[in-house]
Amino acid sequence: LVGSSGMTACLVALSFVFRQGDAPSSQIAAFFAILGFVGFYQLGFGPCTWLVLSEVFPLRVRSEALGIASLLNFGSNLVVTAVFERQREAIGSGPLFGILAILGMVSIIFVAVHVIETKGLSLEEIQQKLSQQSHNGP
Repeated sequence: LVGSSGMTACLVALSFVFRQGDAPSSQIAAFFAILGFVGFYQLGFGPCTWLVLSEVFPLRVRSEALGIASLLNFGSNLVVTAVFERQREAIGSGPLFGILAILGMVSIIFVAVHVIETKGLSLEEIQQKLSQQSHNGP
């Protein structure tokens, strides 16, 4: 949650900075917001995505599930890359980063509600927790 929260805060900052114009102070603020975003990504979604994916799938389907998850991950990266510039030109940088900040807030809520803590648990214990969660709801 720290990584997601930091990324979201940096996206909010970028949204405000890009609405301010091209002043040198805005450019410096944008630089540090981007630097912060990358740093918080490396604390959260960067490594944790692959860590969680390697833990949540049962052994009997793990390799196939990881292959599909990797395809979806890189496919979604491709979609974002393909449409980002067109969206920035259509609505502007400030509003676009505002939308991304809203998506960041959604990710914080999702992680808080749906992603279980796996620290110190065996794969069998993780599978049991996931099984209980799927039967009982979040």
